[in-house]
This record gives sequence, C-alpha cells and structure tokens, in this order.
Amino acid sequence: MNSYLSEWSLTRRKIFTNCARRFAKQYFFIEKRRDFKKRNISFVSYSDLMIKCTRSVLFELLTDLHKGVYWSDKVIISKMRFHVNVNISSKIQQKISLKRKNQLILHGYRRIKKLMKQKTLRKIVDKSIKEWSFHDRVQSTKFGHLDVYCSPDIVYREGSVWHLVRINFQSEHKQPFLDLELCSMLLWSKGNQYLPKLNEKFVIHGLSWRKGKWFYKKIRPNQKLLQETKQLLEKDVHNFNILRQDFYRSQDYDSLPLAKTKLYCKRCPYKINCPVNREIR
Repeated sequence: MNSYLSEWSLTRRKIFTNCARRFAKQYFFIEKRRDFKKRNISFVSYSDLMIKCTRSVLFELLTDLHKGVYWSDKVIISKMRFHVNVNISSKIQQKISLKRKNQLILHGYRRIKKLMKQKTLRKIVDKSIKEWSFHDRVQSTKFGHLDVYCSPDIVYREGSVWHLVRINFQSEHKQPFLDLELCSMLLWSKGNQYLPKLNEKFVIHGLSWRKGKWFYKKIRPNQKLLQETKQLLEKDVHNFNILRQDFYRSQDYDSLPLAKTKLYCKRCPYKINCPVNREIR
C-alpha cells in the first residue's frame, strides 16, 4: 500500500470535493507508477489549457513588470499565442481549428487585461506599491505532518502591513469555504523568515474569475480564522486518506463517488469510460 497522503492544495481540495473518482485517478499510485497518468489521460479540455497558458503569461508579465518592463497589448497576445501553440502540440492529440485556437488566445488575453484593471495590479503598475514580489505554487510549506501548497501569487507591503494575494483564473460559482481557503496563505507566511509572525500584520486578498469577470474578496484574518483554516486542512487530508483506504480495499476506481453534475465532467481528463456518463444521461 502507498504511503500516507500528506499533501494539501486548493486543486486537490476542489477535485476531491467534486469527484472522488477523479481524485483517486489523479493522486493514487503516483509513487510506483509514474507513467500511470500519462497512459490514462487522453483528454485535456480547451478551458484547462487556456487557463494554464494564461497563468504562465501572467507570471511572465509580472517578471518583466518587476524589472520595470511594461507590456503592450500586442505583447500579451503574442505571449498567449506562443503558449497556446506549445501546449496544443504537447497536450492536445486531436486537431484544433484556427478559429478555436484564436478563441483561446482571446479569452486568455481578456482575462489578463481585466485583471490588470483590478486595484492591486493597478497600484503595482503605477508604482504606488513599491515593495512587492510574486510566487508560483510549486513549493510546499510544512504544517505539522502536512505538506501544504498555499503560497500567495503576489505579496506586497504598505506601511507595516503585508498583503497576500491569490489569483484564481477559474473559480466555482459556490465557494462556501472561500475565507478559510484564502487564509491558508497565512501558513506560508509563517514559514517565511522575512515576514512578521503576527496575524494582525496581514491582509488577505482573493481575485476569482467567474461569469466573465473578476470578483474581489478581502479578509482581515484573526487567530480564530487561522485555527479554523488549520482544522479544514487537517480534515481534508484525513478524508483523502479515508478515500485511499476505501479504494485499496476494492481496487476499483468506478466504485468511488462520482461527480453530481455533468458540467464538472466537461473538463475532466479521466472522463473516457467513466460510469458517470452512463448514470446521469
């Protein structure tokens, strides 16, 4: 049996909440069968591909912006086109029309343009915010026995207060635990030697894209909220491992709980041969 699951991320949480079968397909057997995912994923949705490309372009934009280099609209479109072409050639097996490709480029471009009009990004561009940095969520933070992927996308300081910003390029319509999910960034801050340890020294910001526009959320965290966030993470990972135990008893992915709506299945890389396609027809 594989070792205890100890990793938490917002992606893992969302997948687990929506479809246990997809979670198992994506995160079980990774240690012993590293080619497992490659052999079984035969589908990547255009939406996921566009989101991946858009996020990559944003971080390139922030890299140049940090150096004082500003991008024109033409540069953003050119970068989007490059990333879309590269990802299509490596991820998408079927042919894609020029019209669809241009749609992906345009959708990503519009999300970035609208994002740059948000207050935090505007203040960075006009240099009202002088001390800032950006981070990709590739390194985990140790929280007890858990490895948590919770770094903010942007960190900046105003006076004595530090601001942690998370950018979600495609959020769900219902987010009942949004406050706690955003406050997971505090765990990252506690492991950073350059940041204060006091929760009162932070402000949490969330930018989430849904229904064609960016939604903004601001939180002033306290000790109670941080404690509830820790409990949420512990409970999530505990449930991950309960599912893992159930799976190893049956050795049957199709016996696990499935997505309740076919809308979620549209972007799933494991939807081929999934029983949900039969159950919700």
